[in-house]
Order: sequence, then structure tokens, then C-alpha cells
Amino acid sequence: MTMSWNRCLIVWALAAATEVPAAVDPGQAVTPTQVADGIVAFIAPESNSMLVNGNSVAIIGDDGVLVVDSGHFPSLTRRVIAEIRQRTEKPVRFVVNTHWHPDHVTGNAEYRRAFPGVTIVSTEYTRAQMAMRLAKYLGSKEEAEGYSTIYRGALRSGKNAAGQPLKPVERHFMEQEVVNGEILARERLWETPLTLPDATFNSSVSVYLGKREVRILWLGRGNTGGDAIIYVPDSRVVMTGDLVVSPTPYAYGSYLTEWRQTLHRLMDLDATAIVPGHGPVQRDWAYIKRLDALLGAVLAQVAQGESQGRSLADIRKTLDVEEFRRQFCGDDQERSLAFKIGFVEPATERAYQESKLADEE
Repeated sequence: MTMSWNRCLIVWALAAATEVPAAVDPGQAVTPTQVADGIVAFIAPESNSMLVNGNSVAIIGDDGVLVVDSGHFPSLTRRVIAEIRQRTEKPVRFVVNTHWHPDHVTGNAEYRRAFPGVTIVSTEYTRAQMAMRLAKYLGSKEEAEGYSTIYRGALRSGKNAAGQPLKPVERHFMEQEVVNGEILARERLWETPLTLPDATFNSSVSVYLGKREVRILWLGRGNTGGDAIIYVPDSRVVMTGDLVVSPTPYAYGSYLTEWRQTLHRLMDLDATAIVPGHGPVQRDWAYIKRLDALLGAVLAQVAQGESQGRSLADIRKTLDVEEFRRQFCGDDQERSLAFKIGFVEPATERAYQESKLADEE
């Protein structure tokens, strides 16, 4: 994900209803959730801004801890580390990065500082993407300081760029941008050391926390090209990274056809608890099955349109995912906007590209 999503989202928001919630600070808190014996998930708050934090999970074994994803905001990662230390005296021996997005990996430096002997693990793809792409997402001091200036001015004047009085939804997104700018300045992400994985794998690897086995698997491409999932057999718990995101999925840079195949392999695991990359712990496969059906619907409709020689722009006009929008979003306006911009728009484009590629094969 990138911060550019906010810029798109505010355009769509202008046409939305006028009842909006207050701005939130995604860098302030996580909710510790006991998933199983010795497994604690730190669930990030829901945020439909692009400045978000991913879930983290601590898996405690006989002689150490494995952490799944290290978070986005250094101050919050330090609080999670403090929570882990309250629960066990055992050191964090491993951190697994499920994928390269900064809201799941920026906290690596804090774990390396707190536990110098920690081994950071990812797929080879994820490590390469981190090395190539993370620096620009961490930004600069100048970008952070200037991030919300224009929005503060508009809020003071009560008018938008066209000189019209701010609508409630415009005010909401500007207030959120101001909060996001404050977070960037507070966290000083540009000073965060780029801390890459020490060990990589291509298919699977198991690590042992004493007697407790933790399997780290790559089941195929999905939300990114290198999504790792983490499975703990003795507790039947699986961590999915952004292969699964609730309440609405993300589709930026995704591989839709393969994503479905990867989800099917995921559901073959004997799991009774699923910790997504964002959102609450799932206790069955119902949400993942809904996501699979959504992906299938988009792929089928786009492929049919492309086979008829229709353009992407024309297919967008007739794509019908309204029933899925209701299932994922209900009457929540913010979620509906996130669903449209964060999933439907990029998923439709990607499905069109995949259909064109299939024609060429």
C-alpha cells in the first residue's frame, strides 16, 4: 500500500453521504488477544486511511518467541515488545515478515535493538522487495513536515480548493490527513534503519521453539508475490499476512487468479483460528470463503467482458459486486469507500491484465 490511496479516496468521498466518523490515530494502540495457549495477537485498529498498522502475533515456545510481523510505528512496536516481556522472560528468537509492506516490517529495527540475536525471516521475494522499495515509503523529514500543511489551512478557512464550504466528508478526510501528518512527524520514520531479513526461504521452513514447531510456508502468490503464512500445528492456528484482510480486502499489486489458488491451499490446513494481516481473529473459514467468492466473481465478469472485446473502462461500468459490498461493508460508508478504492478498482484492472495474458498463451 502507498500513501497515494488517500489522494484518490478523498475524490470519491466527495460524492459520499455526509455522516462521517472522527479521525483516528492508528499508531496509538493495539488490542492483545489470546488466540491459543502461548499465542497472543496484537490486533491493530481498523483504519480506512492508507497510514495503517498491521497485526502482529507472538508465538511463545519452551525456549523463545517467534513474532509474526513487526508493525509500522516504532513507538507502538516498542509497546508490543514490552507486552511480550510482561508475558514471558524468553527472548524473541525469530521475527517473520509475511510480506514487504511497511506496515508489517518497519518495526524490524526495534526487535533487532531489543533482541540483538533475533533472526528475521521472509521469502526471498519479500526480502528483495524490501531492499528495493522500502526506503521511499519511509519518506523524509521534509515530506512529514509538509504533509498536512495544506489541510490545516483548509480546515482553518472552512473552504476547499474551489472556495466552497467544506462538506462534512471533506472535513473528515482533511482531519485524518492532519492526524496522519502528526504521526509521520512523531514517529520519524525516515530515521528508521532499514532492517532486512537475515534468512530467506522459497517453499517452507520449520523452526522450533523448544518442542513447539512453527511452520513458515509459501503457498503461492496472492496479495503480493511473496506472501508467507505461519502455521502452528499444536494449536491449529494460522497467520495469513495480507492474504486475508478484514473487514475489506486490499488488491494493490495482487495476483487474482493465483490468489484464489493460494487461498484454497490455505483452507486445506487444519486450522481453527486464523489471524489475518488486518482485522480480528477468525474462528472459521467463512470470511476467507467470501473473499474467494469475490475474487471469482471479479475474474469471471472481467474475463467475459474482455473476451467480448470490451475495454477496461467499459467493463468497470458494468461490473456488479454490489452483493459482495453489502456482505463486506453493510451500511458502513467508510468501508464501502475502502472496498471500492482499495479492492474493486485495482482488482478489476488486474483481472483485465490477467485475462489479456491468458489470451496470449
